[in-house]
Amino acid sequence: MIVFVDESGVKSFCNCVAVGAVAFEARYGVPYMELGRHVLERIRRMARVGGEVKYSDVRRRADVEAVVRLISEVAEVRFRVVHFTSHGDVEEAVAELSRGAVLVVLDNQLLPRRPRVGARVIERDSRRVPGLQLADVVAGYARSRGCR
Repeated sequence: MIVFVDESGVKSFCNCVAVGAVAFEARYGVPYMELGRHVLERIRRMARVGGEVKYSDVRRRADVEAVVRLISEVAEVRFRVVHFTSHGDVEEAVAELSRGAVLVVLDNQLLPRRPRVGARVIERDSRRVPGLQLADVVAGYARSRGCR
């Protein structure tokens, strides 16, 4: 399993932060950079977005529920909402959401250091990784529902 993880919310004391993940079955010969690319293209058309897909674009320009359903048709959608008191709260959420993974791809600004999750962890810029853009949409969706 390859899991892409991103967060939504301000990581400062007593804020609500949502951590979203999109988990794909690992397939031999399919690089992680390709996972989710086809569904991301469909979302770009739905939301009329030319570049990086962010939750704010989807919220303004498309049906968020339909977009999340579309993502869940090709991958397992996971999320957790946490009351931020330290980066440890986010690390715990990442570990929980990464269960079963052989590779975890984190947004490069998620945590100050790499978490120990029992799998290989890499950090990447979301602009270049379709799976991270999908995780951003899931995290934004989770935050809109769980941080009221």
